[in-house]
Formats: sequence, structure tokens, C-alpha cells
Amino acid sequence: MALEALNTAAAVGTFVVIAASAIAALVQLRHLRTSNQLSGLLSVFAMLQDPSVRELVNFVRHDLAERMKDEEFRASLLEIPVDRRKHPEFYLCDIYNHVGSFVRSGLIDEDTYLQTDWFNVNLYWELLRESIAIARTNRPHIFENFEHLASRAKAWIEKHPHGDYPDDARRLLPAGD
Repeated sequence: MALEALNTAAAVGTFVVIAASAIAALVQLRHLRTSNQLSGLLSVFAMLQDPSVRELVNFVRHDLAERMKDEEFRASLLEIPVDRRKHPEFYLCDIYNHVGSFVRSGLIDEDTYLQTDWFNVNLYWELLRESIAIARTNRPHIFENFEHLASRAKAWIEKHPHGDYPDDARRLLPAGD
């Protein structure tokens, strides 16, 4: 009888060790995933702050609307491939298309990304939408991940109509709404 009790205790002990190891492995995997997402997020934000990207942003913010009034400029959006020297705005579309792909695939957490960049995603989608619509005339799937990201940003805005400031935190400035 003592041998059976010892055997049972050993089996229970083995089970406890294996269960604890499995739990520790799951915790480590969760931390590793979070670390990888943070690394990806930081890389995206660093890219968006690059001086060359800032030039693209300035073109989209300040020059694109005026350029879109030119019929020749608009017609050149239908060229395959589009001449990126004439249409640098497509580089910004590419960037947000890549970010959209990372978010869709779960490589970057959607809520974490949108909590920080919802405004820019929405702004640049609105500023670039007409160019994309024209280009989609003969390339119907171009920049779909950017569109998906913009759609998720709009949903984020609807979910947080008064911002995302924590309710239990003291404000230092009025909310403005």
C-alpha cells in the first residue's frame, strides 16, 4: 500500500510540475508576443517620423488638393505603373497600406495602434481618398489594407466620440467638447 501511495504522490507531483511549466510557457509566450508587437509599433512610429515621410505628409497636406484640380495630374493616376515622381502621395498610401496589413494580421495590436494614430489614419485617408478612388478605376484592389485601417480608425472614433482619456484620471486641460 505504501508503494501505491508513493506512486500516486509521484504522479500528482509530476502533473503539478508539468502544469506549472505549461503555465510559465504560456506567460512567456504572451510576454514575447507583447514585446514583438511593441517592437513593430515602435518601428512604424519611427518610420512615420522619418524626414522623407514628413516630406510626403507635407505634400499630401499642402499640395495634393491643388494638384488634384489638374486634369492631366488626375489622368496620370490611371497609368500602370503610376509615376511616383508625379504622385509621391502613393508612397504615403503604401506606408499606411503596410501598417494596415500589420494590424489586420495581428502583428500590431489594433487598439494600441489606433489609440495613438487614429487621427492621422483618418486624416490621410480623407486627403488621399480621391486619388485612390481614381487609381482603383483600373486597379480595384489597390491600397485595401489602408482602407481597412481607415475603416477601423472610423470605428475607433465612433467608439470614443469624446476621446479615450481615462475617466478616473484628473485632466490638466479642459476636454474641449
